[in-house]
Amino acid sequence: MNKTSCKYIELIKKSPLHWELVLNRPDKYNAINSDMYDNITQILNQANKDEQLILLSITGKGKFYSSGTDLTDPAKSFLSDTADIETAMNEGKDRLKKFIESFINFSKILIAFINGPAVGISVSTLGLFDGVYASSSSTFNLPFTRTAQSAEGCSSFTFPNLMGSLHAKDILLFDKKLNAQEAQQRGLVTQIIQENSFEQEKEKICQQILSLPKGSLLASKALIQKWYIQKLYEVNQHELDTLTQRWTTEEFVEAIMKFVNKGTKSKL
Repeated sequence: MNKTSCKYIELIKKSPLHWELVLNRPDKYNAINSDMYDNITQILNQANKDEQLILLSITGKGKFYSSGTDLTDPAKSFLSDTADIETAMNEGKDRLKKFIESFINFSKILIAFINGPAVGISVSTLGLFDGVYASSSSTFNLPFTRTAQSAEGCSSFTFPNLMGSLHAKDILLFDKKLNAQEAQQRGLVTQIIQENSFEQEKEKICQQILSLPKGSLLASKALIQKWYIQKLYEVNQHELDTLTQRWTTEEFVEAIMKFVNKGTKSKL
């Protein structure tokens, strides 16, 4: 087993066939900052090129899977008198585009092990995974409208396909928080794992996947991926265009100000 770390990300190369990416910022509920976005993108792109790799799994350190985007950095940019807001928005949009495309393009098997609460982009991208295994203590929340933003991670396309229009709107529009059972019922979660056996079951699931013939596994994923990958590029671009428009509105500035004024350590 080989471990490498960059700030707030731990990459465990369990074998040539299986890498595990661990979000390692537990004191901030694994909120994803700019450097983490870049590092995750780099790891996914590196993994995608590795000829031996079959499986990449993602999980979180501590009680949270991830509380989503860390709004501290964007808050500083939008509320500063000296910041170049247009540059900050373009950089944020480009970072998100590359991040989400690294999931869209991923040709190996991609599995999420949701060890606790998941919020924002850590939820919206789950429709791009090949399997989502959730602890019984996990929850799923997309506070897009509460933060005066809009859907990302291709969720405006993948969620209605997974769960139907009405159930998707309940999450994407009305800030409905799902527990593990509700998420499984709506097609967002493959299987629920009891919290006290989460680590053991993780290993069993990974070993079961790795026991399958590699060529057939990856060829079958490529076949499934082929029919909608171009659509996902289009969805991602349109979502990001809409999101950057939202960032210019008074509603968003007010939401950011509320976030800062709360003085809370939690992230959305």
